[in-house]
Amino acid sequence: MAEKRARGILVTVFGVVGTACFALLALEYVVARYDGLGALVVLPASMGLGEFLTALPDWSSFAVTLGIWLGLLGAVLLLLGDRASVLVLALSFLASLVAFAWAVLALVQGDLQAMTISPLEYIASLLLGSFGLWLYARTAKRYGRI
Repeated sequence: MAEKRARGILVTVFGVVGTACFALLALEYVVARYDGLGALVVLPASMGLGEFLTALPDWSSFAVTLGIWLGLLGAVLLLLGDRASVLVLALSFLASLVAFAWAVLALVQGDLQAMTISPLEYIASLLLGSFGLWLYARTAKRYGRI
């Protein structure tokens, strides 16, 4: 294990960008999942994620949910400089990988319906985002930056 050095500027940059991206995904998830919140709080218009989440099987919907929320937690932990971000982002990546498996199977079987967002592209972006943050957090941990 490397000794901890001074915090690098890239840790902050990746933490802020990752937190912002996953926070937008989490906000969209809340808007799509909980329609009744619109009566209590003014929320932005949904981008079509609700239709997407209802089309998913339960196990894939659970994997997408874990990918979003664990990604947000991991990005916040990376921003705070916590080494636990590596584990949390790895779990987010694995959950996104499970959801991506469904998207590929649905594409091969021709089950993807015309939705406002493409399930394959959405899950692939979630997968790549969590993988990129995990890879950076792992490298920063290895070189003692977090």
